[in-house]
Amino acid sequence: MRESSSDSLKTAYAGDLESKEASSDANQALLAAANGKGEGRACPVSNTYNTLIERAYRNIYDPAPLGDLSSLLNKHNCQIKTAEDAFKFVNQELARSGDNFTKVLNPAQVKKLDEMIKGANRGVGIEVIPVEPEAAKVSGSLRVREVIAGSSADRQGLRAGDIISSIDGVDLRKKSPEEAHRLLSDDKPHSLTVVRDGKLLDFNLLRRTVDMPAVVDKLIPGTNIAYIRVRDFMQDDESYELQNAIKRYPLAEGFVFDMRGNAGGSVDQALQSASMIVGKGQLLSERVRRQDDSAAGEPNYAHNEFVLDKWELVHREILPNGQYIDKRRDLRLPDIVDKPAVVLVDSQTASAAEIFTAALQQNGEATVIGEQTFGKGIGQTVFYNQPAGSRLQVTNFRFFTPNGDWIGDAGSNRIGIKPDETVENSRYAVPESAQDKAFQAAIAAINRKLGK
Repeated sequence: MRESSSDSLKTAYAGDLESKEASSDANQALLAAANGKGEGRACPVSNTYNTLIERAYRNIYDPAPLGDLSSLLNKHNCQIKTAEDAFKFVNQELARSGDNFTKVLNPAQVKKLDEMIKGANRGVGIEVIPVEPEAAKVSGSLRVREVIAGSSADRQGLRAGDIISSIDGVDLRKKSPEEAHRLLSDDKPHSLTVVRDGKLLDFNLLRRTVDMPAVVDKLIPGTNIAYIRVRDFMQDDESYELQNAIKRYPLAEGFVFDMRGNAGGSVDQALQSASMIVGKGQLLSERVRRQDDSAAGEPNYAHNEFVLDKWELVHREILPNGQYIDKRRDLRLPDIVDKPAVVLVDSQTASAAEIFTAALQQNGEATVIGEQTFGKGIGQTVFYNQPAGSRLQVTNFRFFTPNGDWIGDAGSNRIGIKPDETVENSRYAVPESAQDKAFQAAIAAINRKLGK
């Protein structure tokens, strides 16, 4: 789920939008009879398919590429034998929207997503980064960036900085980082050989489920600056992890928030996280499709904004006359950062991470350093408890930064957020090291603000 293509936004609206059931069984049967494909009999109606395709159609931001709803209902009755068939054909039709984020998740994918939201990660317990090609020819193409506490790798004694020379007997000196990483993706134990201080060490690692913290933090050596990396905003307690991390450094003179590689997640978590750095003001606005109760007609949209006041995060709907109504008021997390702050970004900083970044940057609370961000200015509502244990994820809104900028569709029209200071790293730079130019620029920027 850390790749942007896997990124989903479980928004606050999943519980606010009422679900409209599919057409009545009687009407479906009539349509199915017409869909008999000349076989002389009606094919059984797939209520699973019809329910999912109709709900997606009535909520998707732009339904036009899907055609008419009437042409979609019962379209594949004669080909659907199982629930998995229904999921496949719903996704086949939704693919016509050109939006990779609108899709049905089958029960196995639902389970994986739920584990992700709860911070459960199944694996051998290492995070890896690529090794520079010439060095890789000598030692191997993957470097251990982090060992997850409590994992098999942690228990066996792997360390950050180890170079992985082989996986299950496959020599990584002859493999690209991408090829090597795929060898770690199989759901099975692994035997690894690593290079450490010029010596070869062997490890037999089991795959186990461990709690994967969303936030990693430390005091940068030789400084009084706190470094806080947010892996993603998927976990439902991420903002509290971030709050605890910030509180660990009451005497810090500045903060570096690293959003590089953060593919996004929950809008709520991103907004609550931003509320700990932004005192007050607008964090986000959006244009969201209202669920259409009619199978025909133009889509109808609402205009919303999220604003911080002293005590609350306020969700407002902006009316056509310019007035607004409060739809929801949530207690905000307190503003606890009043020191110079930098947000580090790269081309894989996406979605909810872009919401967080823009909220800080455009409210004057942080300097953004790094590369232009990914450009995913669209969000999804997740519909729970769908037929046959599935879950439906539908792109139904565009979001805009506090300045009113739309950052793109995550596809052919990606705009992103422009850093205040552009710094490009080599993909082989070791994060948080002297090779990490953006990291070093963040330290320098905070020191300048401190007059050092």
